[in-house]
Amino acid sequence: MDQIWLSNNRRQIVHNVYCPNINDAIAICEIELKQLDQEQSNYLEVPFEQYHEIHAHFNNSDIIKQGAFTYEQVRHILDAGNIHNLVIDERGCIDFKKEIIGMSTAISFAQSKWNGAERSTAVENAVLTGLTVIGEPFAEEIIEKQIDNLNIVDHIELDEGIASAVKKNGAKAVVKRMASTATKKAMYSSVIAKKAITLLNANVVTGAIVTGVMSSVDIIRAIKNQMSPAQLFKNISKTAASVAGSIIGLIVGGGIGLSIPNVSTTVISLIGGIVGLIIGSILTTTLVKKVLDLFIKDDAVKMLEIFNEELINLVEQYLLNEKELQLVLSDFNEMYNMQEEFRKMYATEDRVAYARAMIEKELNRIVRLRMYLQVPTNEELYGAIKRLV
Repeated sequence: MDQIWLSNNRRQIVHNVYCPNINDAIAICEIELKQLDQEQSNYLEVPFEQYHEIHAHFNNSDIIKQGAFTYEQVRHILDAGNIHNLVIDERGCIDFKKEIIGMSTAISFAQSKWNGAERSTAVENAVLTGLTVIGEPFAEEIIEKQIDNLNIVDHIELDEGIASAVKKNGAKAVVKRMASTATKKAMYSSVIAKKAITLLNANVVTGAIVTGVMSSVDIIRAIKNQMSPAQLFKNISKTAASVAGSIIGLIVGGGIGLSIPNVSTTVISLIGGIVGLIIGSILTTTLVKKVLDLFIKDDAVKMLEIFNEELINLVEQYLLNEKELQLVLSDFNEMYNMQEEFRKMYATEDRVAYARAMIEKELNRIVRLRMYLQVPTNEELYGAIKRLV
């Protein structure tokens, strides 16, 4: 079995343990912990929603780190195929093939790009996420790798001052100082203070750590503005008036019947009712159909509530930005006969499943339109850290 979660052949600080269930995640964490180099800092990043249970299982070990995204959010991105080397095994465990980067760092970068950020800004968001999830050792690892890669004592690509500092104080001392400075600036600099505050608040909606992701309130407002009874069922009042007219016709007909002389009250009522029915709706079946249609539309409003609730949940799972959400809502309003869809939903046994399948079909189409991305290189991540020093 190709165990992509085993990282013993890779020198890295963050090991991604993104599994569909807690038991698999714990089992893989146990394997990883046995293989980690005890002389180096190593961390296991787990999905946002699984963290507390996994962390408790390992006696609140500092090695277990809470990722910034849920398993489902990462899974939807993987299924869309927008990120290079993001892979999944037969157990549903997700990792990067060849790439040495934390899951949260990579997804934060991708989400920022999809939300319209320049690549340099997206890389900065990725670094901020890495610093928040892992801490100062994240910056140390990136700086150390860059020094190793460029052999800084013989080259000056990074910075002449840094090269001199390495020659004078040694690489490790320079790495420590740069990492500490970058981390502090990332968390307290006035330029990115708002980002840092959001990052440090683990209770905020998971995806809100990256540029352009909507809050739950924004999502709910957007959906309910576009997918409302007023928007989808504008003809309810018209139908109701039509049915009411038929019933009024029945009553009026009854009044006409009462004016017929020398006929019993029962017959008068019967004749009047028939005449009234003809006046109001022509045929009994027409009246019944209109009453039934009105009933279905009322129920469709209830179906709309189910639909909207599922849509809100899935928008967060798919990490849609405002532009993508508006595109989805537009598609539902223009490409679907929503009244007919809600009639079908009403007739199904599992209405939530019906709504989910319908919504996911559209969301999957939308997220596949996102640009294909290569995750940041270590050099790009280093550049973002250096700008903080």
